[in-house]
Amino acid sequence: MDPNFRQPGPGKSPMGMDLIPVMAGEEPASDASEVKLSGTEINAIGVRTAIAQSSEISEQIETVGNVAYDDHLTSHVHTRVDGWIEALNVRAVGDPVKKGDVLFEMFSQTIGSSSSDLVRALEAGNPRIISAARNALRSQGMSDAQIKRIEASGELARNIEVLAPQDGVVISLEAAEGMFLRPDVRAVSITDPRDVWLIVDVFERDIARLSANMRALARFDHLPGRLFEGEIDYIYPALDARTRTLPVRLRLDNEDGLLRPGMFGTVTLVPEASRTALTVPTEAIIRTGSAERVILKTGNGTFKPRLVTTGLRDSFGEGGRTEIMQGLAPGEEVVASAQFLIDSESALSAGLMRMAPTDDAPARGTGTLVALDRETRITTIRHGALAALDWPAMTSRFALRSDIALERLEVGQEVTFMAARGADGLLSLIELGADDGIAATGQGKILAVTDEGKLTVAHEPIPELGWPAMQMDMDVAGFAPSEAPLDQPIEFDLAKGEDGLFTIVALRGTDMAAGSDTAASNAAAPEAAAPPITVSGTIDAVDAAARMATITHGPIAEIGMPGMTMEFALTEGLDPAALPVGEVAQLTFARPDGMTMILAEAAPTAPPMEVNGMINSVDASAGTANITHGPMTEIGMPGMTMDFAVAPSVEASSLPLGQEVTLELARNPDFSLTLVGTRNAGAAQ
Repeated sequence: MDPNFRQPGPGKSPMGMDLIPVMAGEEPASDASEVKLSGTEINAIGVRTAIAQSSEISEQIETVGNVAYDDHLTSHVHTRVDGWIEALNVRAVGDPVKKGDVLFEMFSQTIGSSSSDLVRALEAGNPRIISAARNALRSQGMSDAQIKRIEASGELARNIEVLAPQDGVVISLEAAEGMFLRPDVRAVSITDPRDVWLIVDVFERDIARLSANMRALARFDHLPGRLFEGEIDYIYPALDARTRTLPVRLRLDNEDGLLRPGMFGTVTLVPEASRTALTVPTEAIIRTGSAERVILKTGNGTFKPRLVTTGLRDSFGEGGRTEIMQGLAPGEEVVASAQFLIDSESALSAGLMRMAPTDDAPARGTGTLVALDRETRITTIRHGALAALDWPAMTSRFALRSDIALERLEVGQEVTFMAARGADGLLSLIELGADDGIAATGQGKILAVTDEGKLTVAHEPIPELGWPAMQMDMDVAGFAPSEAPLDQPIEFDLAKGEDGLFTIVALRGTDMAAGSDTAASNAAAPEAAAPPITVSGTIDAVDAAARMATITHGPIAEIGMPGMTMEFALTEGLDPAALPVGEVAQLTFARPDGMTMILAEAAPTAPPMEVNGMINSVDASAGTANITHGPMTEIGMPGMTMDFAVAPSVEASSLPLGQEVTLELARNPDFSLTLVGTRNAGAAQ
């Protein structure tokens, strides 16, 4: 259950379970999440791998449709006079016809009378009467060829010949031999089947991505392997209220006559624009409720999980692949089958926290700023390997948090950054700055040098850090505090340490009048509000009339502010009388303009929980301690070995290793536990 608990001989774990022997040569890898398989095991479970590769992708629309005749190529035949059909030349639906073919002959008294008028006009020789007689026959539907035959023979016609208006096939036939036909009856319908329509239904959720210039790809079950390409002919104006879909008409070439009305097909609508992205087989992605990962082949028979962020899935190109937005580089090899078996063998309990960096434990990296969109706050960075994520060197795209200042950033410069994973699964940057060691530059005056060798500085607002104008004690590095000029306008550079706090690393004299433009720009508050900050502290006093509180707080790692005592305003809805004065509390500060901190909430902190245990090891750089503890009855946790965060107030080097002690664990708002002290024989540390 806990691979980190080891003993030199047989025994039981803190949970009471028998330890499993590990023989020489079977020791687990240094990375607990890595799995090593022999060639026999790889063949037995059917491990297949695939290469992550760049592909042309576009956000396509998948839908279905039905074939229909093209109404633009369809003609309907009506007669213009009453009569009886005496000769019918088309007998059934589907009969092919050519333009000008006689469909049927119809006897009509009206035609007989009009043809007689033409014969008499010809005998009289009056051109005006001849023209009128011809026009009468034309208006009754007689063709010019039949009129010329009457003129040539001089004999009146009893029947009118009804001709095919176009090439095609008969798709409707109401006429029958001997039938009395009226003009309001549609005798024959003819269409050209060489072009057909495909009426598809676009779901309401996809309408926003629909455009008239999309290319259509259609497939039909009865024609495996055959792909029909077409174009959008018309997008209908109204949604189908019953199916909540929008009809879209496609035009397809049907020269081979393979498509027939009523056939059902699947359709992909492909936009003109596409982009290049890294893709892997969809089956290689392991999806859980909180993260997505792949199993990466790291060597001959070795595999390990890798956190990734996916984009489009199965809706581009040839299908069956998924876009990888973050976490893989081209050419890396992932497991596409049996990955769940390997994943279950991986000691993920030791690796998942590292694989999913948070604001409290971000992934740090350096690289080159390739692109920066200041409006959408999206950046592309070509970075080195990120050990915290086990990512190789690659180019990644990140969103930027609203409180990151962009004024000092330019494309092409070397940068440092910290990334954390949000609820959407994407890794976003919570810090980004030039890789010159300088996080920000401020202006102000040095008022004094403290006994501890710190500088008491009264400074103007520093928008890059979200700091308002204030007075504070600051550590220095790179020069002696005694060299600092007192009560003179200065400009100072701040560098951020591993503990997240800032140190003054350089001082320069400045003329505040000459630097008024800079001071004014520094004083300008950011347009957007910043996320609230929660920190432990004590409310020393409250001025209810002025709605101000004097607070002593601990270090604020989010903005690199050291612990200090200062006054804060209260939010409008906070009751001064309800504040816990003189008690340690969890203090929440709102930042409406990105810099000004206003006390929004103060919740008394519960006393630390005590439990017996042993500190096995301490990782000072990560701020964690590996601890074997007994049962915690207050929260129902059994005894086990696990890593705990160490409070900044605890000196990691002073923690007793390998001894039975009483552990003091503070309960955090996110239900995690933090080591805040130890007791041994009544002595607190």
